[in-house]
Amino acid sequence: MPLPPLSELVPPPRFGHTRFADYEPQHPSQTAALVQVQAFVDEIAEPQTGAFRWPWQRRAQPQGRGLYLDGGFGVGKTHLLAAAYHASKLSKKAYLSFQELVYVIGVRGTARAKAELGDLQLLCIDEFELDDPGNTLIVKTFLAHLFEQGGAVITTSNTPPEAQGQGRFNAGDFQREIQSVAERFEVLPIEGPDFRHRDHLAGLLSASELEHRFKTEGAPEPKERLAWPAFLELLGKHHPIRYRELLGAVGTLYLEDAQTLATQNDALRFVHFIDKLYDLKKGLRLSGTVALRDLFDPSYRESAYAKKHHRCLSRLSELLEERF
Repeated sequence: MPLPPLSELVPPPRFGHTRFADYEPQHPSQTAALVQVQAFVDEIAEPQTGAFRWPWQRRAQPQGRGLYLDGGFGVGKTHLLAAAYHASKLSKKAYLSFQELVYVIGVRGTARAKAELGDLQLLCIDEFELDDPGNTLIVKTFLAHLFEQGGAVITTSNTPPEAQGQGRFNAGDFQREIQSVAERFEVLPIEGPDFRHRDHLAGLLSASELEHRFKTEGAPEPKERLAWPAFLELLGKHHPIRYRELLGAVGTLYLEDAQTLATQNDALRFVHFIDKLYDLKKGLRLSGTVALRDLFDPSYRESAYAKKHHRCLSRLSELLEERF
């Protein structure tokens, strides 16, 4: 798998023009976060070329720094992350989701990933999440190398760094690895309400309403229509990293007769798909007789992945209420 050039490792379309000036804090911690992220970007800026130094006068390679934006969904973490990428004047920078980073390291191997990405001056990672032992080890090794080379990392997460992995695997056995990652980051808590102001969730369309919208609304083309079982089968056939490709030829997706996702694995694939659809600014319409929150079964809805489920519901509501 060829690695895209750095010019393509950029924030997705929904955040393609995000700037610090567009951020509208709704909580004191958000105001503080805006100031601190801007300051971090300024502090890691490429140093000015100074006077000539003899080899023995040259300074040692500085250790890298990390900034960890920790908060719930809808508080503007990804907005600040994308704005930081756009504001940075560093020549070697990249923006990846955590799953994309893990996939790149896994497919190319740690040594090759270090060679190709290890000299980044700024790496922006969205939705940092240590959810299995393998990911923990390869990410720890890669980030340690990046920091040793003087690189800076800004990441977002719904989970404090020291709590990564809890409830998902036996995190206690990997506490040393988790701690070695956590200690390199300055943690910046971001609180406040979901900016989407969801005091209620959107409802699903009836079958006839979906049919009418598909035929008449001026939604982004091309429009694609899919029955729920076929949709779940499609997600199951492809690694989540391929969902971007699946959505490449879609303008608006119309899903028929949505039902409760039976298993946690189905739910996680669905969450990742909605995240990617949201990032790519695709349209979505959904019919069904269940309430939106009941797409996630109560048996796992409030489990270790509860924050993922609730973020997904908030994003779904926004998508379903978008007007074209």
